[in-house]
Amino acid sequence: MSSDKLRVALIGAAGKVAAPCHLHAWQLVDRGELVAVCDVDQRSVDQIGDTWGIKKRYTSYEALLEDPEIDAVDIVTPPFVHANMTLAAAAAGKHIYVEKPMARSTGEARSMIDSASASGVTLMVGESYVFQGSHVMARKLIDAGEIGDVLHVRQTKGPWVMRPEELDRLEGKGHFIPWRVDPELSGGGPYPWLMDHGAHFFATARYLAVDEPIDAVSTLAVDIAGTRDEAVGEARQDSVFSVSWRYANPSIDGLWTRVSSPPEASEFVGFRTEIFGQRGMIRVFGEGGGAPAGREQPPPVSLIAGGSTRTFDPNDGEDRSWFSNVNYYDRAHANALQHFVDSISDGSPPRYGGEDGAADIGSTLASIKSAIDGAPVRVADLPLDWTAYGA
Repeated sequence: MSSDKLRVALIGAAGKVAAPCHLHAWQLVDRGELVAVCDVDQRSVDQIGDTWGIKKRYTSYEALLEDPEIDAVDIVTPPFVHANMTLAAAAAGKHIYVEKPMARSTGEARSMIDSASASGVTLMVGESYVFQGSHVMARKLIDAGEIGDVLHVRQTKGPWVMRPEELDRLEGKGHFIPWRVDPELSGGGPYPWLMDHGAHFFATARYLAVDEPIDAVSTLAVDIAGTRDEAVGEARQDSVFSVSWRYANPSIDGLWTRVSSPPEASEFVGFRTEIFGQRGMIRVFGEGGGAPAGREQPPPVSLIAGGSTRTFDPNDGEDRSWFSNVNYYDRAHANALQHFVDSISDGSPPRYGGEDGAADIGSTLASIKSAIDGAPVRVADLPLDWTAYGA
């Protein structure tokens, strides 16, 4: 850094989902300053710059990278340009924060890691789930030995319930964006929803199993390639029922399941994880997690051990997007971005770097291949150049 603050440019600033979250989150970060925004439409860039008081505005990524007053880039563009943008930023000597999914293949991810290493810049992947306050709190309890050795990690994705203000902002379309469901642009082939969210789920699975690597996965899904052409948009998520996995340590396993019942018919909504250990278990709520409207909210973290229950709350405030008992937008992202800035300032490697991103892309692609093949897939057996959209 050439100043007392890391000077950052937001790339893909006119996006509808991650970009607004990052714009809000950067306001909460110490030692980091958003000094530039970039997207392809000048009018949108100017509107964002006026709203947030950002003077540097670019419609050319290449021109932005030539600016010596920019130290780092925050890339929130679609996955199909992540690799090329990362390679260019590394060559220009910029530190890089790139949103998940990191890439569309493990080969792309490896090229990004190698390029950043060769250029001596920091590469961090935007995996906000492992920086969410409730998940961090659960990990601290696990590290303290409160439940003994981890034996099983069980994740449930219930219905997310968006706040009316967020629905209005998104014009009633929710998080449906064409590239997110495009087989090639998303990188997910016939299962784009799994590609978009798998990195979240596998990152959490590893984090709450004390960073144990995932060895093999098995996916239960409907074959929608050619048989369910009517399953378009985010409805394609309904084609994936569950994903199970085993860790490198054979005494630990995991399971992710989807619950599609409406919120009013559910005890819980959003994302939650239960971690079972030798001496107890932890229930922790994640993105959009909690109870439906009208019900009493459960605590964000519950520890059940020794015949009693203790509860914990990171007190991160209300979420801007979801009805939830935890703050995912924007607190988790601010935590991750703060860690990015601190890692560069302190000269320490990021807690979720390129190797982590590559590992979770590998597990995600293995889960998609399992859905396509109808059989378990070992992550290590997946070729570096295998893509879901080219399968």
